[in-house]
Amino acid sequence: MNDLTPHQQGLLMTVVGVLVLTPDALLVRLVETDHWTLLFWRGVFSAIVFFSLTSFIVRKSPIKILGDLMKDGLFCALLFGASNICFVVSITHTAAANTLVILASMPFIAAVLTVILMRRNLPLRTWAAIFLAMAGIVIVFWGRFGGGNIFGDVVGLFGALFMAATLVSLSFNPKINALAAIGIGSIMASVFSLFMGAAPVEATASDFFYIGLDGGIVIPVAFGLITYGPKLISAPEVSLIMLLETVLGPYWVWLVLSEVPPQQTFIGGAVVISAILANIWLGLRSDRARAPA
Repeated sequence: MNDLTPHQQGLLMTVVGVLVLTPDALLVRLVETDHWTLLFWRGVFSAIVFFSLTSFIVRKSPIKILGDLMKDGLFCALLFGASNICFVVSITHTAAANTLVILASMPFIAAVLTVILMRRNLPLRTWAAIFLAMAGIVIVFWGRFGGGNIFGDVVGLFGALFMAATLVSLSFNPKINALAAIGIGSIMASVFSLFMGAAPVEATASDFFYIGLDGGIVIPVAFGLITYGPKLISAPEVSLIMLLETVLGPYWVWLVLSEVPPQQTFIGGAVVISAILANIWLGLRSDRARAPA
């Protein structure tokens, strides 16, 4: 890792984090309890692991970590928690395809926020990759979106906005303890799920196994790497790479549950992956061109 430039390190950590995240949809499908109970326990498991990890890394007590976060990073935590809540509310009030297509606007929103708030210009390759990847996501869900609830669609758009703003805030202030911020966001989601009717005691042993695997391993490892990305590369690049989870997630469901994706999933997925790989390759070429001889 020491031989890599900061940009290369950011790309590597983000890509690995997103690849770790891809089984998330499968694990959610394997849980039999209702979505609010799922959200509650996933938030609890994630918060425990996030605070344990950050306590081990920074050698501070959780109370001290929370105190530091209140001074520097609370807004980021609130944004992440709000994005989680908006995703669940959206996907339960409109067609799932609608929510996922709307969330694909996250790289574009992150790019606009980066230009406006951080006064940072993005290379043309990144803008091109964003629009190409968004087109690929539309192809993936073509014929499956529409007919949803306008409330769910609007909440999904806010979810994309809040997640994009989370990444931009981490890029804007690299000193934010991302693990602690996500831990607080996870607690927020758990508390909200209780108000929405979560029944924690009704989860089965099988549910606990899959939720524990998801919230205790997949989510912490994935977002621990993903949220470090904006400190090294631009937030739009991070959110662009995160679209890999949308197109690769169904393949886990296919492998384990034998649910064959429609043909447009392969076509749109190829477009998304090509856009992301092209942006990474051109970015690495730009790094080499700027490197001293």
